[in-house]
This record gives sequence, structure tokens and C-alpha cells, in this order.
Amino acid sequence: MPNLYSDNIIDEIREKCNIVEIISQYIPLKRAGRNYKAVCPFHHEKTPSFMVSPDKGIFHCFGCGAGGNVFNFIMKYEGLEFPQVLRMLAKKTGVKLPATSTFSKEQKTSGDLFQLNEMAASWFTNNLKKEIGQPAVGYLKKRAYQANTILKFRLGFAPDNNGLLNFMRARGVQDGLLEKAGLVIRRETGPYYDRFKQRIIFPIFDSRGRILAFGGRVLDNSMPKYMNSPETPIYNKGSHLYGLNFAKEEIKKQDFCIIVEGYIDLLTVHQSGIHNVVASLGTALTPHQIRLLKRFTHKVVVIFDADKAGEMASLRSLDLLIEEDVNVKVVSLPKGEDPDSYIRKSGKEEFWQKVVKSFDLFDYKLNLLSQSYDMDTTEGKVEIARHMLPTIHRVDNAIRKSAYVKRLAQEFSRGEKTLGEEWILTELRKVKRDFESYTKEEFTKVEIKAKRPAEEMLLRLSLEAEEMVVEIKRHLSLEDFQDLRIREAMRTVFRLHDKGELLNEAKLISCLASEDTACLISRICSLEKEFVNQHKSLIDCIGRIKADNLKERLNKLQRQIKVAQSWGHKDKIEVLVGEYNSLIKRRGKKT
Repeated sequence: MPNLYSDNIIDEIREKCNIVEIISQYIPLKRAGRNYKAVCPFHHEKTPSFMVSPDKGIFHCFGCGAGGNVFNFIMKYEGLEFPQVLRMLAKKTGVKLPATSTFSKEQKTSGDLFQLNEMAASWFTNNLKKEIGQPAVGYLKKRAYQANTILKFRLGFAPDNNGLLNFMRARGVQDGLLEKAGLVIRRETGPYYDRFKQRIIFPIFDSRGRILAFGGRVLDNSMPKYMNSPETPIYNKGSHLYGLNFAKEEIKKQDFCIIVEGYIDLLTVHQSGIHNVVASLGTALTPHQIRLLKRFTHKVVVIFDADKAGEMASLRSLDLLIEEDVNVKVVSLPKGEDPDSYIRKSGKEEFWQKVVKSFDLFDYKLNLLSQSYDMDTTEGKVEIARHMLPTIHRVDNAIRKSAYVKRLAQEFSRGEKTLGEEWILTELRKVKRDFESYTKEEFTKVEIKAKRPAEEMLLRLSLEAEEMVVEIKRHLSLEDFQDLRIREAMRTVFRLHDKGELLNEAKLISCLASEDTACLISRICSLEKEFVNQHKSLIDCIGRIKADNLKERLNKLQRQIKVAQSWGHKDKIEVLVGEYNSLIKRRGKKT
């Protein structure tokens, strides 16, 4: 969670907020012992699994996993960014916010980059009014983009020279800062030059409307067709969705979002009058993008280009959307069509009917697979099952999962051999057992959440007593924590402890940037089970973590030795075997 104000100000606002009072303004809460419970507002459920702890200042839903402190709740419920929520609660609690004139080095850099991007966007846009920008104006007119669309999305043009670099230098901007913003590139043995040349420019906004980066498209069919800003201190392409700043209110109103693949598709759909649409910036959807979208809706209609690459991207994204508990449907466009071309040929109403009649994920995926594999043969059925079962496994809803199993069995009831429901359930259990390895092999885009009970227990212990932090630091380093969320949390715990600051669950969540980590902390700390002996639990957890890490290192060495043997690298084998034997001896001494 970004600290635009001092930690002391954030702490004061949070501590003055009664989390039960705040949340009860949004949903009805009922007392449950020391805590409060409710039906979760973030997913559909009948039995309350949403808990609020006034003592710890946190909430957690044991159904969908949402969690955090009072800031996180309002951000998620209202679809707001942290600074907006902070200002809202400051007014509510009577805390006066100081002027944000003192920034950290990182915050100042971010501010500079946002300012640079704003200057660059204005320069790109102004080029459309000049003679040098007329080829771009002609291109946009040919695609029938209206003036209000061009203005709204702040489209521009980068000419085939170093005009932006010279423009910025004339205003005293240093070349190094332009490079950090991704606006210029430096040759290995030469000067800087503009990154974008002879391209239509599409500013990429965050959900608040700030310009993060740019995309550029050529005016002809030369390659590469698209060029995008690199990742910068303020831009990570896997964390943002193009057009979300313009779409978020309509998404909330319609309670579903249409996802297309790129800038052109989005502009055409938006201009047609359909505004609940975002683009994935030309990549397969990431967990960050999906969680960002879930602030506004849990229903998605995915539309990818009707080609083989688009279809495969659809399959990967479908599985990821399901894992994130999103209700997903898919539009199947005619071969060779994309949303842009389809609307131009068939019109908005025909396109909207495609959206309304979109396929259930099961039907879409099964239809695609049946085009590649012969369902009348055993081999074909096995291949289809191999792709379908991981998708079915990800479905949380037991009734829906059962229905999919029955449907698949019905599809498999024809041909040379019937593969019935019992066989499918057996294979599904195998998928469940081996899911982590299967996912890494077949669905590399899916994030596997590390399951490290000992690490989770240590994090909880570190929040219960100061002496626990001292013991953890004595025996473990941050690198010993393999769950990256736990590592991020423990890094902050160590930092706060070193500064002598008071540790508690709500404060720790405020210090963390990751929504995933906030949910993890709220879950761990919402468990009511108490430690019988804190110190014994601490020693047991430390021992378990060291043993697990040693085992993983040995397994990795075994794999490396096999690879070295297959290639005949004798020197490498000798080094690896030496390290392996050394670790075995160390483990033997400990046992």
C-alpha cells in the first residue's frame, strides 16, 4: 500500500477508525463472540464466512479469501485507490492531512515520471495538428475514429525524428530521466534517440487516469506492428488494463466487463457505445490484472482474436480467471475477425448479440478441443480430458463442478469406447493430487500459491510478541522464506522491529503493497486457534523451515546432476556431487 503520507499519519487515521463501525455502514454485521460476521459482499454465499476482528482491526472472508484492514475494505468495496480512501477516512476521523511536499526518493521519481509522461502525451497529441502529423490523421480517419474518441483517449503521433528528445532537452529534462521513463533509448556507443518513431501513440492510463506508459502502432504493415514502453518504476504491463479508467463506472453499472486484446479493438468497441470494455495490453491475462478488475465486477466476457494464437491465449486466461473465482464467458468470432473488424462489418448490435449469447467456458473450451482431437476415439477423449480436467478442478462451486463432470461424461459416451463419470472422477483426483506439478508443466501463466504452514505460523508468532521477532532473526534470513508473500511480510516485520515501532496486524497490512499478502495476513491472524506453547511452536517452525529448504536444495541438486550427466559435463558433475554430499552430511549431523 503506497505511503503518500507519513507512516505516522496513516497509523493515526487507521487507529481512529472503528473497523466494525465503518464496515457496518456498508453491510450488516452480527456479533459472533469477540468478533463480528456477515455474508461476504465480495462473492455470492448464503452462510456467513466474512469475519471482522475489532481487536486486531482486520477483516477476512474464509470463503473467497478477501481480507485486510479498514483501508483494504473500502478500496475493494468502492473500487477506490488508497489515497482516495485515506482522504475519505481522514475527513471522517478529523485528522488533518499535511501538504505532501516531502516525498521519499522513490515517490519523487514516480512524480517526475508521471509529469514527464504528461508532457510527452501533450507533445504527441499536438503533432496531430501539424503538417508532420497528417499521415497519422489520415490513418485515424481511414479507421473512422471520431474526434471525440481521439481527444478522450489522447491519441498522438511520434514523427520519424528525435523531436521528443529535443523538446524535453529544451525544457531542461535530463536524458537519463527520459530513459528511466522509457521515452528514449541509448545506443551502446552512441547518443540517445526517441523510442517511438513514425507511430500512432496510445497513452496507457492507470485506473485513476494517470499516464503510466505508451503504446505505438505503425501506419503501414511494417514490423514490428506494435511497440510498447518498457517496464519502469511506475509501469508494469501485467498490473494494468488499458481503458479501465474510462470503463470502471460502466463496469460497475453493468456488473460485467468485456475484455479485448489490444488498443484498436478497445477504441472501436468503446466508440460504438459499449463502454464496459478493457484491453489486456496484448498479453495473456495476469493475476494482478484480474484482481484489479475484481474491484469492479466478478463477471467477465473474454473476446480474443479468432486465430490459433488467440484461442490458446483464451484457454490460458480462462483457467486463470476461474482460479480467481471469476464468472467467465467467451465470445467466439468468425475466423479472421477481431472486435474492430467485426463491428465495422456487422455493426454494434450484431456485436452486442455476440456478447449476450457468449459461450459458457466449458462449452467454449470443449468445442475448441474437439476441433483438434477426435472425440470418437479413445486417444482423442484422453487428450481432451487432459486439457479439460485442470479447468474443472479449478471450479470452486461443487454443484457446477459436478455438472461439468456429468457433461463431459455425456460427451464421452459415443465412439469406440465410453469414458464414463467414474473414470473422469478418478482422473480428476489425480489432477488434484498432482496439480502443482501439472500446472507448472501445462499452464505456465498460472501462479501457484505456495503452501508453507510453518512460515505462516512464524509470521503470526512475530505479531504476538516482540521476543519472537528476535528469535526468528537469529535463526533465519529472509531468503529462508520461500513463500514470497511471507518473505515480503517478514521483511517489513524486521524493518518495523529494528525501528522500535509497535507491531500489529492492521499496521503490517498498511505497510504492504501486495493485496495478496494483505489477504494472507488477515487469514492467518483471523484463525482463533491459540498457541499452547509459543516458544516450542517457534522452535518447531524454524526447524521445519530449515528441513524443508534443505530437502528442496538436495532435490534441485539431484536434477542438476542428472542434466550434467546427460551432457557429459564431468567437472560440473564433480562440483554438484560434492555439494550434495556436503549437504547430506550436514543433515546427518542435525538428525
